[in-house]
Amino acid sequence: MDGQKNYCVRVVVLCVLLCQAGCTAIFFQPMKGHILSPADYGIDYRDEFFVSVDDLNLHGWWFPAKNSSRAVVIFLQGNSGNISTQATAAYWLTDHGYDVFIFDYRGYGISEGVPTLEGALSDTGQAILFAHRQAADKKIFVMGQSLGASMGIPAVKAMKEHIDGAIFISPFSDYREISREFLSRSWLTWLFQWPLSFTINNDYRPLDFVEEISPVPVLFLYSDADEIIPSAQIRALYEKASRPKDIEVVVGSHNAIMGIQQNRDIIIRYLDAWVE
Repeated sequence: MDGQKNYCVRVVVLCVLLCQAGCTAIFFQPMKGHILSPADYGIDYRDEFFVSVDDLNLHGWWFPAKNSSRAVVIFLQGNSGNISTQATAAYWLTDHGYDVFIFDYRGYGISEGVPTLEGALSDTGQAILFAHRQAADKKIFVMGQSLGASMGIPAVKAMKEHIDGAIFISPFSDYREISREFLSRSWLTWLFQWPLSFTINNDYRPLDFVEEISPVPVLFLYSDADEIIPSAQIRALYEKASRPKDIEVVVGSHNAIMGIQQNRDIIIRYLDAWVE
């Protein structure tokens, strides 16, 4: 009887914590500080600092293109780690003539603050404006993965006058729907997936913004081997998006997509076409 009572207490405590944390606990898993620096590998880079709309100091790395620069790619990272763990997902673009700007949302790396959905979305807008000021007359592209792709959709819609193309890799279409998907995978939270999902802020549901990105060209990438984001979520976004739009099926698991050469070749093909 005591064991059953303790189990019930643990489940109740878990649900209370999830309700209190809401979107932050499920969608943001920041790592403070950096586990490595580009300087450790002799990589050319610049530390860049910019200010959030609520006066937080935000930090990023700017990787200049090797040889001549053709355009700038702003990379929006996923929900865990920070730029020191995710920079390799985009740094390879410098080999193809693209400057890369990757930054930490508030609460990640050495960026100040505590992560929230509204705050991270606002930080993304500020990062786009910062890159626009740095880019001079170069074209600017946004490339986001997972949570970064999902947040990138309303950000690109809001800043589309500064953006010349966007690539969304494994985005989800609805915060509440994907939270139910996550919660259903654990026997501890399966029973509570519906009530807990309604604690999630869905004001920035990507499906509500994707149609208004046009005339910025967009590319959606997804893998049927993605164990995190169901392909139906990406296809729903593609169907709702206005033209010009494209969708490509890639290979690899969720966290492996960006490291596979044939997937990178697809990305380069679209970026090169947009630069011309």
